[in-house]
Amino acid sequence: WPGNEAWGQAPKTYESTIESLQASLAKLQLDYVDLYLIHAPFPKTQRLEQWKALVELQRQGKVRAIGVSNFNESHIEEIKAAGLPLPNANQIELHPWSQKPDLVSYLSEHDISIIAYSSLVPLSSWRNVEGQDSAKTEQMKADGAGSDAPFKVMAKKYGVSEAQLLLRWGIQKGYAVLPKSANPERIRQNINLFGFEIDDEDMATIAKMDRGGGVAWSVGDPTKTA
Repeated sequence: WPGNEAWGQAPKTYESTIESLQASLAKLQLDYVDLYLIHAPFPKTQRLEQWKALVELQRQGKVRAIGVSNFNESHIEEIKAAGLPLPNANQIELHPWSQKPDLVSYLSEHDISIIAYSSLVPLSSWRNVEGQDSAKTEQMKADGAGSDAPFKVMAKKYGVSEAQLLLRWGIQKGYAVLPKSANPERIRQNINLFGFEIDDEDMATIAKMDRGGGVAWSVGDPTKTA
């Protein structure tokens, strides 16, 4: 997952991106991976070289699909201007508090699959363990904690958990969702998302909850990177 060491990743050149996947394949004992992503759009001077490397890896058959993560419209336009294939997917932070309508529309228009991460940000239990950093404010934490919190109320209406409601919202928006849990019961709940549907009225209510930028990165939303 090529990225920048300032964001927890080592910088990657064209050559080191190729080498990184080859090392991963050796450790995994695989001939190819289904999807390989550039983790973030920085450093600016290297992201195009990283993308060229992914295109080459796909040509070699070592990657089935290639994508990016945390890229905005201008980052993808840079790929297009270079005459390179567009990403198969873009993995971005998406949840009712960070809906990114312009970016989502752009990705849909260019047939780029949308993968949503941090879908559960509005939960009061999301990253509530010491050492789990984010940009979630005290007000956001309070908004998700009360018994009258909107997602608690909606979840009760449909007879599901808050997590199921938030994940179902992403699915109804057409996103692939990436919940994470080590709890077997929560894993079962996260899979069981197709026995209910959020009605149009509630979807419209959720559409008004957008607060703008992302929360998952404590140092700022990477889709805002130049």
